[in-house]
Amino acid sequence: MVATAHQRPELRHTLVTDLVGPGDLDRVLIEWRSLLRRVAHAPPLEWPRWTAFQERARDMLQETESPTLTDLPPLEYVQQRRVDHQLLLRRH
Repeated sequence: MVATAHQRPELRHTLVTDLVGPGDLDRVLIEWRSLLRRVAHAPPLEWPRWTAFQERARDMLQETESPTLTDLPPLEYVQQRRVDHQLLLRRH
């Protein structure tokens, strides 16, 4: 599923089933990109396979757009106010 969503983003809607919802797919893609970022930013090792793996992780991160980089609508006035979590108890 991740490979299909990565290689053919226009087919993402076809991956949604009764068992896998759109939120599930988004979550796995977010986790996958997180893992790629960890590999890409990990310390280098003197091991050709690791170096190649890091380069591939960096390339894959550049090939796709992060699903978390979306423009959110502005906050409503009520959402911008300070929240008072004070519990007021009546005395009997």
